[in-house]
Amino acid sequence: VLSLILILLLALTACGTQEKEETASPEEKKTEEGTSAAKKEKTNTRELTAEDEQFSKLIVEKNYDEVVKETVSLKTESQKDFYYIASAFIKNNENQTKTYDPADLTAMKTDYQVIVNYINRVKFVPDEIKAEVEGLKSSAAEKVAEADKQLTK
Repeated sequence: VLSLILILLLALTACGTQEKEETASPEEKKTEEGTSAAKKEKTNTRELTAEDEQFSKLIVEKNYDEVVKETVSLKTESQKDFYYIASAFIKNNENQTKTYDPADLTAMKTDYQVIVNYINRVKFVPDEIKAEVEGLKSSAAEKVAEADKQLTK
């Protein structure tokens, strides 16, 4: 009797799960492309604040450590964005002085992927530093792709 109850319970659970999957709405089946496109639309829609201007100036002056020091609390969207931007530039500077073993490109790929990941987290980039940030991102992405290509040979 107990085994019969367990079998029935298992069958009902399986049917319920299958039905739930079949009736999932299209909204629940969003693709990564759709969400990243929506994310890009939100980028650069914020009004420039005095805090943004202050941090932009520090980025232009390449005073990344000061930006990190002032934004490490990550209390506001502005602080988060500039923390990630400054961290990406700091990581890039570290990578420039590092010597990578040509036989093991995984470390290089990982280090440059960190930069891309930092910049991907940024929701707002002021026009004043946009070209510099985009240049850093594309440069880091190229290094990742180059390392990937070498690793897959």
